[in-house]
Amino acid sequence: MCGVVSIIYANDNKNIGNEACFLLKKLEYRGYDSTGASFINTDGEINLMKKVGAPSVVTEELEIGKRSGQKFIGQVRWATYGSVTDENAQPHEVQCHTHMVGAHNGNLSNTDTLKEFLVENGHNVKSDNDGEMLVHLIEHFYAKLLAKKKTNTTEEKVAFLKEAIHQAEKKAVGSYAACITAPDIPGIFAIKSGSSLYAGKGKDANGEFIVVSSDLTSILSKTRFLIPLIEGESLYFTHDDYVVFSLCDGTEKKPGLKRSRLNIQDIALQPRFDYYMEQEIYTSPANLDILMKYYLVEEDENTIHQIFESDYKNHRTLLYDFVKLYDVFDQKELIQSFKAIMENPVFEKLYQAILNTKLESLKNAKSIGFTSEDTTLLNELLGFGEEYFMKLFVMDLMIIWKKKRTILKYKKQTIEVFKKAKAEGTRVYIVASGTSYHAALTAAAFFNNIEGFSVIVANPGMFRSFYLASVKEHDVLIGVSQSGETKDLVDIFIDIRASYGKNIKLISIVNNENSTIPQEKSDFYLPILCGAEIAVAATKSFISQIALFKLIALSMSHSDEDVKNKMGKIKHYMDFTLKNVEEDITEVVLKLFLKPSMHILGTSLIGIAKEGALKIREVVLNHTEGYDSAEFKHGPNTILGKNTIYSFNDLEKLHTNILSYFIDLKLSEFKNIEQLNSFVSLLRNFKFSDYGTEILKGNYESDAEQAVYKKAYESYAEQVNIEDYFSNYPLIFICPPDERDKRTTITQIHTHKIRGADIILIAEEDEDLRKAIEGKPSGQENYFNKYIRIPKTGDKFIFVFQATLALQLLALNMSIVKRKYLNKNKVENHGIHPDVPKNVSKSITVD
Repeated sequence: MCGVVSIIYANDNKNIGNEACFLLKKLEYRGYDSTGASFINTDGEINLMKKVGAPSVVTEELEIGKRSGQKFIGQVRWATYGSVTDENAQPHEVQCHTHMVGAHNGNLSNTDTLKEFLVENGHNVKSDNDGEMLVHLIEHFYAKLLAKKKTNTTEEKVAFLKEAIHQAEKKAVGSYAACITAPDIPGIFAIKSGSSLYAGKGKDANGEFIVVSSDLTSILSKTRFLIPLIEGESLYFTHDDYVVFSLCDGTEKKPGLKRSRLNIQDIALQPRFDYYMEQEIYTSPANLDILMKYYLVEEDENTIHQIFESDYKNHRTLLYDFVKLYDVFDQKELIQSFKAIMENPVFEKLYQAILNTKLESLKNAKSIGFTSEDTTLLNELLGFGEEYFMKLFVMDLMIIWKKKRTILKYKKQTIEVFKKAKAEGTRVYIVASGTSYHAALTAAAFFNNIEGFSVIVANPGMFRSFYLASVKEHDVLIGVSQSGETKDLVDIFIDIRASYGKNIKLISIVNNENSTIPQEKSDFYLPILCGAEIAVAATKSFISQIALFKLIALSMSHSDEDVKNKMGKIKHYMDFTLKNVEEDITEVVLKLFLKPSMHILGTSLIGIAKEGALKIREVVLNHTEGYDSAEFKHGPNTILGKNTIYSFNDLEKLHTNILSYFIDLKLSEFKNIEQLNSFVSLLRNFKFSDYGTEILKGNYESDAEQAVYKKAYESYAEQVNIEDYFSNYPLIFICPPDERDKRTTITQIHTHKIRGADIILIAEEDEDLRKAIEGKPSGQENYFNKYIRIPKTGDKFIFVFQATLALQLLALNMSIVKRKYLNKNKVENHGIHPDVPKNVSKSITVD
């Protein structure tokens, strides 16, 4: 995944460089291998700058903020085609047959074939990057069209470039989004061909603008007025006008602007947090309230819902009229349309009926406020007068009812499908990737232990290999994806539908409800409702996924009131855990952040162990594996004791010992104190590489002097004892409050600590567990142990949520500390960041 972004103003703008920096940094989570920016002024001059590195670094190094221009096209890269070099960075400026500049996000799978075609046709291809192939390809067809006449009007050039994009689309194979322009046309083209792309229109201190980006949040940071753009369309835009055309047949249209339901405040970093990952961990308990609000029915809601249902058709029409307000941008027209809804006799009758219920929620309306997904628009309408608050509050209740009735309908269908599968023995598959796969593994434990109902869990590759050919009629497949765009999962849904038609029920569980899987590939979907997740490493979405699975498992045989009480207890102990584990976790962080490898061992909690390991791998970049605790002894335990895995701490110890040895040498080994000081200084500047080689490469006054140094080094080398540099291997155990799990964990702790393991235990307070980890094994003088005590509940499945939070906090803080350590030691391009670690992306939309 990469990210492409573009903005255009009416005239040359001295502040466009600052806007470019802001927009590029908004995309950092999508790509940080390289960053590039191109500025085009009204005279047609192109100023291109790009470099390996993340936007937060490159924008400063290249002083992008100081650039001016009318048009800007930028890109952040997560490398797939072509290595991480300046040449492969985007945008690409080409002028083999005509002058153009552009960038893309996505993949062209026929890149090698395109490169051959372009070279054969006289193009000077400078990189291996598929983005350059796309820009050259459009240039190729554009130049051919231009060559048909000696001179071309501006309108003709725009039309020719549109046609060139159409022809290039036919030849390019893959999924991508792109922005491209020529210096002698007034606008920019944006292409949406299989990858995400959003556009918005607005006005700021620099004047009117249109902005395009791979990321919706960067658009919302500039404007809430969106230009509708769907798959297979391209957009040509200037600062104040636009036209959308089909990549298939070229037909044009100008859709009206849409007001976004999201507000930038919904996705901004709150002042009390330093990182999005931190914010998303600490706010995840509140997401359980949202799940309960939409998936469970309160007693007093029935009264209100009956009123809404009593005239469903007219009430639904009222809501449709309300939604149309999103498309009204003139303030006078907006207030007129709004008042027309408020004064509609149907609404007046409904409003009075609701007030007559005298429910407690109506008395507390002011303190409750608006809580639907249309809160932004409701608050905007409230600006027309406080006297409208109660009517808007009732409208808020209607909006919630409309969404909730759909969710409850599909929740009921899901439970019916599960109960039927349980009764008839048909199979239920849960297919997911990455974090969502770990949520599915956890879901299997919920269904098995709460309902005695088994599900089959697989990632897409496993499902294709193990199960695809043996799916039976009336089996059920549930796809889990935070983004709803996971390419591997989309392919599984396509395969199932192609092979089995409608005989297999396809259900999806997603966060992004407007994505491909729920809207195009599923019979129906269940939303996890956790809001935008900005950090690349999933935290709150994982919590919401397992919370929804727990809620559904409970709902199969419990009343809504019982489920609410149980889910409310989970939320309470999640908050309590976040407040009580920080001190213990800090000690573990300082012990582990430089450890190159570790294992997390979950006793009967394999999904949580794997997810905790994934979080550490993602944001700390320390190798970490998640295993079932009893399974670890079947091979992986060979890593305990003496191994050749060395950490920064071990290397620092080696460095210090070398320095100490030479500093303690008798002065007689050297000609004078200056020579000794010079040699020590030389040693201090060595990197953690081959000391002997470095010494022999030094600058010496004579062969005799070099011989002295060589003799000193060899003398030290003879005394080096490799035994001094072995260290214990960290094992993190997760033990739920279950007697059998406790016995298994105690056995494994004793088995492994005597073989050279340091033990960290995440569990409720238990005397037997405490004794197991605190006892120092004979001969293990450097043994380390730490008990991270989880607030006591005695409930194995509340513990799942508590342990998850503890592991997420561990990963977060290890990432922060290690990042600071490497920055302090001036290690470049280390890629460690809680929000945007290297090599991973938020939504994998390529094969």
